[in-house]
Amino acid sequence: MKKIFFLITLISIISCEQTISKSENEILIERNNTIVSKNFEAYNNGDFEVFESTISNDFTFTLRGELDISGTYTYQELLKAAGAFQSLLKNGWKGNVDKIISGVNGSVIVLTGKAEGVNGEYNNDYIWLYSINEEGKVSSITEYLSDLLFVKQLYGQEICGEKKTMEQL
Repeated sequence: MKKIFFLITLISIISCEQTISKSENEILIERNNTIVSKNFEAYNNGDFEVFESTISNDFTFTLRGELDISGTYTYQELLKAAGAFQSLLKNGWKGNVDKIISGVNGSVIVLTGKAEGVNGEYNNDYIWLYSINEEGKVSSITEYLSDLLFVKQLYGQEICGEKKTMEQL
């Protein structure tokens, strides 16, 4: 009986001392979450020295959509485009992260932006899709946003046609 009690006690002690180790995927996901958080915070605060430290040498930024500025940019081209974007705003732009979803090869940031455009309030919704390379550097960001809101509030163009409901279609 003493041997059984001793054996149960020993097994309990050993099992309590074991640490749960993270899988390689969990480690990559945590790493990617940290990288994109640092990258976006630097962009949002205009700290391009820190932003540049998080990106790869072959980094690209792609703005999806049908805007005249839609396309793929190198880092240097992104700086110029960001300056042009800022010129359409009265007091700058600030993004608020709603959610970060990270995987082993990258992350997605869901965010809302707040700004006062030259033609009124410009509060757009965004998705930033991040790809992260093996060295832990951001190799690309693809941005999705509302083209219509951009054109209306920043370019001052009116959208033609009436808004239709599902019943009208």
